[in-house]
Amino acid sequence: MTRVLSPLLAWHASLSKQPFMAAAMQRIPVSLSWAAHDRRTQGPASQRTLTTSQVAPVIVARPTRALSDDKVDIIVENLQPNQPVTLYAMLMTEQKKLFESFAHYVSNKDGTVQVAEDESLGGSYTGCEPMGFIWSLTTAPETPSGLRVRKEDVTTPFIVHVSVFDGHVFERSPNKTALAVTEVERWFMAPGVKRVKVRQNGIVGTLFLPLGPGPFPGVMELWGGAGGLNEFRAALLASHGFATLVVAYTNHPDLPYPNYYIGVSDDYFQEAFHFLQNHHQIAKDRTGILGHCIGQYIALRMEIDMPNIRPRCIVGINGGHYWPVDGKTGYIFEIITKKLMNTQQYTEDNPLCMKPFMTHLLNKPSCHLDVGKIRCPILLFSSEDDQAFAAKETSLDIERKMKLAGNSHLLTRVTYPKTGHLIEPPFAPVTPVSFSPIPGIEDKVWLAWGGEKRSHAHAQDDLWQRTLSFLNQHLVLS
Repeated sequence: MTRVLSPLLAWHASLSKQPFMAAAMQRIPVSLSWAAHDRRTQGPASQRTLTTSQVAPVIVARPTRALSDDKVDIIVENLQPNQPVTLYAMLMTEQKKLFESFAHYVSNKDGTVQVAEDESLGGSYTGCEPMGFIWSLTTAPETPSGLRVRKEDVTTPFIVHVSVFDGHVFERSPNKTALAVTEVERWFMAPGVKRVKVRQNGIVGTLFLPLGPGPFPGVMELWGGAGGLNEFRAALLASHGFATLVVAYTNHPDLPYPNYYIGVSDDYFQEAFHFLQNHHQIAKDRTGILGHCIGQYIALRMEIDMPNIRPRCIVGINGGHYWPVDGKTGYIFEIITKKLMNTQQYTEDNPLCMKPFMTHLLNKPSCHLDVGKIRCPILLFSSEDDQAFAAKETSLDIERKMKLAGNSHLLTRVTYPKTGHLIEPPFAPVTPVSFSPIPGIEDKVWLAWGGEKRSHAHAQDDLWQRTLSFLNQHLVLS
């Protein structure tokens, strides 16, 4: 079995040879335009006069091109000693929605700010947060609030524009010129990763294959009740050597059901799992499942109730061992919409918390899976501040029942304080609340996901490293 990481390492090696400082000695004036963003990496100070011996400020970013789970080292050089500055980051999504962050720093005696070592004194985050300029991104004033940063086309990168301004700035001004600008590319597919659209035997999914002939360890990924095909995590897993099939089971135009209706049977998930196992580039006996939210329930059900499915391991993120639909098919949010009819309005300041509805199911053992039948190692993550699912309580119930059944040695349980429902790959912008449609309700509803931004961001990084280690242990090394 092959797990190839050399293309990614080669990519980084080539980037390390780039002449990052070549532009630093040039005196090219830069006026920051918020509609068409300049790609040049430096410019003169707008508020301070350069002497003949002073070099223009410059932002050094290493690497400028990397996977989205890689850290970026940001250094601002050639400032005046003890100069207050603002590090400003901006991301335009594929939907032309603008997100931004501000961080306030003071240069050291050498006129340098090292984001990996220095503390932000205010703005979008405080303290020493090397990747805070990305995970703290929030909607700009001209962008509707309540939106999430989601990558749809994983074959292209997110481009984060980074600027530095004189003084501590709290909002953009078209009249203020940047001292220096640069940009970093955040990719989800490493060089050589192949994206394959899957539409056969009723399966709606996308397969990501690492570079090389294989055979590779395989992962089947299942998202939550919002449905669709979210490909960014699968693409990243493939970039780390795991062939990954992400499967849609609701809310996708290629499925023959209304949006948010789950109409697929157990046969659908079995077909998808066997498709992955039987692919000629997959190691058949080294295939696992990763499920988020309701996807965790499906992953556990495949292991427990489908005898011809034998995953090597399972990773579950903020999900349960119970089904939030009356019967095996139905509208995913029906249990919620029934209780919401003719009730209060939910706003940004008063978002809907779905956790109580899920807690109700937690107290109905008759709808629970028999987790005592689990035969493979499982890694369960739960967030203590999850406002959409009773994640921590559910993981504790699973642990209790597995102890009674004598198979708790297969369970690894990790809980994160001050962390919400939407745990995504490292450095993804944190979304405690968002605006979302719910079937049966005429207007979009503000939903509470939970999480304190800094703690949630740190949890995303930790969860990702633990997930890669767990998959490597059970799909590669064992």
